[in-house]
Amino acid sequence: MTDNVVGLARIDPLDNPVDLFRIWRDEAIKFQFGLVNACCLATVSPNSKVSSRNLILREFDDDGFVIMTDARSQKVKDMVRIEGWMKKLERPACQLIYEREPLYCKIRAHLCHQDQPADWDDLNHRYNEILAHVQYKGDDLTMPDHVVSYKLSSEMMEFYYARDQLIGDRIHYKKNEINKNYWEYQRIAA
Repeated sequence: MTDNVVGLARIDPLDNPVDLFRIWRDEAIKFQFGLVNACCLATVSPNSKVSSRNLILREFDDDGFVIMTDARSQKVKDMVRIEGWMKKLERPACQLIYEREPLYCKIRAHLCHQDQPADWDDLNHRYNEILAHVQYKGDDLTMPDHVVSYKLSSEMMEFYYARDQLIGDRIHYKKNEINKNYWEYQRIAA
């Protein structure tokens, strides 16, 4: 009698987890697995209330991951989990990100007051008015004051990969306590 061999869905770790993240993201874009830049941000309030919300990853580099949101909102198979410290970006850095946004995102930033009740007919009407005005005048929409950007400076990154009947693989990265430019990693149970 032979044992069934399942195997391991293996991750090939790199020294820098941001490089591994870039590879995974590029592969997801290549094969168009849904909304590639969607991410879930979870925070904890001073009174230990956990809040999570879905956002769009705007950009990333070795120093962190940038998201943009509405400051008026409460929301200030392959998986990546990142933990670290959030810092609000200065207005000029936020402006650079806003300028690269597609027009429909800029219109939404002007229209939608997140977390507030919405009249969809009114929003649709106002959306069409703004769109027509921008197209007619050729003006660009200025960034509203309530648009903010944050950068997550990662201290920990985890990659999980599983497929078919293979045993899932999980790589846990943590910044070195002494040299914050160096990442240590280990394979952990999935």
